[in-house]
Amino acid sequence: MRLTLGPYLSQLRTLPGLVRHIWVRDYQDVKLIIEQSGDLRYFNIPARFQQVFARTAIIMSSVMVVSVLVLSVTSLLLGISRARLERSHEEVFKALISSTADSTDTENHHGLTEEQMVSLAQTIRDRDMSIRRFVETSMVAVSEENDDLKSQLVTSGLTEKIIKIIQQNSANGGFTLDDDLQANPLMRGKVAEELSTNRSLREVLYALPSRMPVTNFSFSSDFGIRKHPLTGKSHFHTGVDMMSETGDDKVFAVKPGVVVMSELHPQYGNTVVLRHSNGVESLYAHMAQLLVKVGDKVTTDNVLGYIGNTGVSTGKHLHFEILVGGYPVNPQKVIRTAQYVQQIQNKQP
Repeated sequence: MRLTLGPYLSQLRTLPGLVRHIWVRDYQDVKLIIEQSGDLRYFNIPARFQQVFARTAIIMSSVMVVSVLVLSVTSLLLGISRARLERSHEEVFKALISSTADSTDTENHHGLTEEQMVSLAQTIRDRDMSIRRFVETSMVAVSEENDDLKSQLVTSGLTEKIIKIIQQNSANGGFTLDDDLQANPLMRGKVAEELSTNRSLREVLYALPSRMPVTNFSFSSDFGIRKHPLTGKSHFHTGVDMMSETGDDKVFAVKPGVVVMSELHPQYGNTVVLRHSNGVESLYAHMAQLLVKVGDKVTTDNVLGYIGNTGVSTGKHLHFEILVGGYPVNPQKVIRTAQYVQQIQNKQP
């Protein structure tokens, strides 16, 4: 095959034209004849192979060019950032020098010499580097804590839907650290992500009650599928049934909140419902007496009523529920998880 460039010279004047020509060119089989020691050897290069090789070369070259450009831009941005930091240090240094230079001779012995200013500027720079190293070290600790908190959420039995309800209710409160984190140059990138995740996980876990409503108790019925004590049919028990072991029948709020229901219910008997923060509610049923009314603000020291046998009940006990966004969750798992997290936090310096 004879190769002539004449017809293509007009297309090869620019790089895009050259690339396009190589890409769309109609390749033909090439046969090479090589003479070696009087012997002739024949080599065939198929057109398809030529086309694939040429297009692969174009793609690889393009990738390399783009990579070089990206690295160049990244390096430029890092250089600009470093230059800004240097200028900031220089401005601090010049301001200190200027302040000292403007002092009177009488006051100058109370100021700093130029040599001391240089030392001060170096100290500021060293402190900046120390803070950055501390932030990086702290990020590792926060990341490890996040893994632990996530495992505790799994243990609590909370579904993703319930966790999102708590997080959304927290976000609606209008308080967020995200803007502050992003505004701080030391708290950007991975650090900001880990701190934001940590705060989100803590909000979920701290929204959960960490104590039971009765002291010295035992469970007579657990959360989940069970046979109804009256009908004998299987049904989903949305809470736990508790009895006092010492005769102390006081029922306490499991978390600070507001009373949204305090009345006699046909099935639950004397019932109190408390609304807590971030979409969490607690329900106390079958009580003998109600000591709070709708609208009351209560703490964990307030007695809501006494264990009783009102409503549809088979004996003296307290039916206790925890709900998130209206969905019942397992009180035993939730409270056990919240207690564990609080114990860990209390041990931290």
